[in-house]
Amino acid sequence: MNKNQESNDTFLSEWLADNISDAQLQQLVPKTDFDAYLQLRRLLQSFAVPDADMQANYASIKAKRITANNTEAKRIFPLYGWATIAATLLLFFGLYQVYIFSSSVFTDFGKTMAISLDDDSKVVLNAKSEVSYPLFFRYNRTLKLAGEAFFEVAKGKAFTVETPSGKVEVLGTKFNVISRPGFFEVICFEGRVKVSHKKSTKILTQGDAIRFYENTSETWRELQLKPLWINGESSVRNLPLKWVIHRLANQYQRKIVYPQQLNRVRFTGSFTHRNLETALQSICIPLNLNYSISNSGTIILSE
Repeated sequence: MNKNQESNDTFLSEWLADNISDAQLQQLVPKTDFDAYLQLRRLLQSFAVPDADMQANYASIKAKRITANNTEAKRIFPLYGWATIAATLLLFFGLYQVYIFSSSVFTDFGKTMAISLDDDSKVVLNAKSEVSYPLFFRYNRTLKLAGEAFFEVAKGKAFTVETPSGKVEVLGTKFNVISRPGFFEVICFEGRVKVSHKKSTKILTQGDAIRFYENTSETWRELQLKPLWINGESSVRNLPLKWVIHRLANQYQRKIVYPQQLNRVRFTGSFTHRNLETALQSICIPLNLNYSISNSGTIILSE
C-alpha cells in the first residue's frame, strides 16, 4: 500500500467517525475517491451498530471479579473499539456491493430490455436472457450473461462479459454475445474484443464474427452495423436449423417439432418477431419446408 492510499484510508476512518466533515474530506482526497465514499455511505445509511451498554458491561465485569476473587485483571473494551468494528463492517459491506453480482435483470419470451450501467455503458437483452452485475459497476466492470445481449461499452478500464460458454473482454466497443447451452457466438461491430472459449482465444475486430457449437467453430464477416433483433427481426448466417428454431421459439413461446434429420440443414436469412405466420414463411419457403399449427398451438415442420 502506498502512502497516498494509507492517507486516504486514514481520512476515511476519520470521516466515518464524524471527525472530518464532507467538505473537509473533499479537499483531502481525489474526486473519484470522494464520490465512491459518498456512494458507500448512502448505501449503508440503514446499517447501524448498537452502542455499548456501559453500565451492564461494568456490572458484568464486577461480578466476574468477585467470583474470581480478584485473580484476573479487569478487561477494558474502550468505545473507540466499537467505532473500529463499525467502520470495518461498513467497509466490508460496501466492498461486497462493489464486487458481488448483486443486480440481476432478465427478459421473458419475445421481450427485449435496454439497461444503462453506471459507467455509461449500455446493454440490450434479447428474449429469454439474463444479465447480472455489481451495484457499483464502474468500479468492477464485469458482468455475467446467460442468453443474448448487445453491448455498447463506454471507454475506460477493462469490461468483461462472463458466460457459461466463454468470456469476452473489451475496452470500448460494440458487440453482440449469444450464450445458450451448447452454443456460443460473438460478433464485433466496433472496436476490438478478445473471445475466450475453453482453451482457445480469438481477437475480433470490426466485422469479425465467431461461433462455437458441437465441437465446431466457425468464423465469418458481418456486414451489419448492429444486430437486427434490436429492431424486431432476427438475422442469421449459415446457421443449422436446430439453432434457428431455438431462436424462433424464444420469440414466440411455441413448441416446435420437426424431423431430426433437418437439424443440420443450414439457413441464411431473417424472420420477424411481430408475426408468427410471416416468420414461418421466411424460414420455410427458402428451405422448401411445410409447416402447420395444431389446435394446441404446436408448430409442426415437415419436408
